[in-house]
Amino acid sequence: MAECSSHAVLDAAIGGFKDSERIVSDALEAHVGTGTLLLADRGLWGLVRWHRLRDHGTHLLWRVERRKARRVQDVLPDGSYLARIEANKHSKATGTVKAPPALVRVIEYRVDGQADIVRLITSLTDHEKYPAEELAVLYARRWEIELVFDEIKTHQRGRPVLRSQTPDGVRQIYAHLIVHHATRDLFDEAARLHHSTAERTSFTRALHVVRRTVISPSGFSPSTRQQDRILGLAEIGRSLLPRRSRCRVLLPNGDKVATAPRSPGRRSDAGALKAAERGRLRYTRSMGSP
Repeated sequence: MAECSSHAVLDAAIGGFKDSERIVSDALEAHVGTGTLLLADRGLWGLVRWHRLRDHGTHLLWRVERRKARRVQDVLPDGSYLARIEANKHSKATGTVKAPPALVRVIEYRVDGQADIVRLITSLTDHEKYPAEELAVLYARRWEIELVFDEIKTHQRGRPVLRSQTPDGVRQIYAHLIVHHATRDLFDEAARLHHSTAERTSFTRALHVVRRTVISPSGFSPSTRQQDRILGLAEIGRSLLPRRSRCRVLLPNGDKVATAPRSPGRRSDAGALKAAERGRLRYTRSMGSP
């Protein structure tokens, strides 16, 4: 579970290779704070899980399959509508208590240039306070976690395989998460000092600064380390990436158009930064339509 804006990993759960992602993710529910808006894709949908998170005071914005939430209760002025969603009557689970129905708000949209309709459900039913176009744009931020995985697995990890055949080996994963969180904390501090945002800071550049500082032979005196930190923050803050390009999100009523970040590409932020500095490439390593 990661925060969209800062890319900070807030919590993680580890399971076996054959464990279901849905079951393993249940361990994260206790760490979702009250008032948090939780984004999730359609692979994690579950009515029981929805009720548990709502009981914790968590707001939800999830993508679901198009056959879900078809019982329309009321159509709202912004094109979204309220619907009743019920437990599957043909569930294979036996001897279990069915989850009660839930009233959700359904938002449908498509990304300009694509034919697929994206269907979202949310617990934020007030269409005046939470306009449909804003929630549609916000959901695209769910793809930020894919960049978090890229930062940890591709750039930070270094070696292709984690030797995690024993419990001690599995702890390597938590070590990587701790290092990533500490690096992201530097991002946040550097962004504040330079009046920017962490999204425009190069992760690979910051990682080089951290690694260089750790192996620096300058000694361990507090004054030396503080000076290294100041210089490192200045270097991180100067390595700004170009602003992300955006795509249009179209709502069904046709007259409301919002913009959302584009899909992440395969080029690393370091490569995009170098190309942008040469004036040949517009940086598009960003979040996109789900």
